[in-house]
Amino acid sequence: MAALLATLSAVAFGVGDFFGGLSSRRMSAVTTSWLTQVVGFGLVLAIAPMIGGSASGADLLWGLGAGVVGASALMVFYWALGAGQMSVVAPISAVTSALVPLVFGLLDGERPGAVALCGALLALPAIVLISREAGDPRSDDEHDDPPRPATPIRVVVASGVAGCGFGTFFVLISRSAVDSGLWPLASARSVAVAVVGVALVLSRSRAFDRLGIRFAVAAGVFDIGANTLFLLASRHGLLTLVGVIGSMYPASTVVLARVVLDERLARHQLAGLGLAAASLIAVTAGGAG
Repeated sequence: MAALLATLSAVAFGVGDFFGGLSSRRMSAVTTSWLTQVVGFGLVLAIAPMIGGSASGADLLWGLGAGVVGASALMVFYWALGAGQMSVVAPISAVTSALVPLVFGLLDGERPGAVALCGALLALPAIVLISREAGDPRSDDEHDDPPRPATPIRVVVASGVAGCGFGTFFVLISRSAVDSGLWPLASARSVAVAVVGVALVLSRSRAFDRLGIRFAVAAGVFDIGANTLFLLASRHGLLTLVGVIGSMYPASTVVLARVVLDERLARHQLAGLGLAAASLIAVTAGGAG
């Protein structure tokens, strides 16, 4: 059950990123981010009473911490995307977001089976291959492409920081009690709306676009759905494993880009999708839940 929930979470994260990317082509990234946070906050406030549960002060604090870290990581991630190449930023951030819950879970005493752990480790190169753009000069698909300029070290560092922030969000939100329902997520979104809202006020680009708003709303719906699924997955299985599965979200993004936008999938991306499938099979067979 945990592996299935984490897989659905990754799919929803990827779909949300796809719509968020479409929105940010029509509006500024910070505007898109703020709208997605607002939509998610409204949805979780509507759904949380139906789910039930009773959150303690500690549960809400875990949520607040997750919200601050997650929103800050999102803004760093968007800065890195604007300052560097997607083919560098995406793999670094995705892999580091997978490593944080993996390492934390092991340090916290989780001991997944050998098959499941091998599956989790197999996901790391899968994420790199899937996230790398088709025109990446390091792949064997585009020998004729001109060399791209070296990525500044500050972009590499920012990508790692963003990924660590996303992974830390996974860890913090998973610390909430099983019977706390979705209230920790509501707490996280409340502070995220405030943090990104401040960035929006300070931003010089606050123009709204009608189609961009629709894409942002769709992104917010899928994003909060992904967060909900991940929270449930972390309560049913090992964080060591569900954190890695949840970080395979680039897979659904690139598949949607191929189907909807007719973007070509490079050979290394297809290989990454194959590795991701093998990883999921190994983790599930190894007893992720």
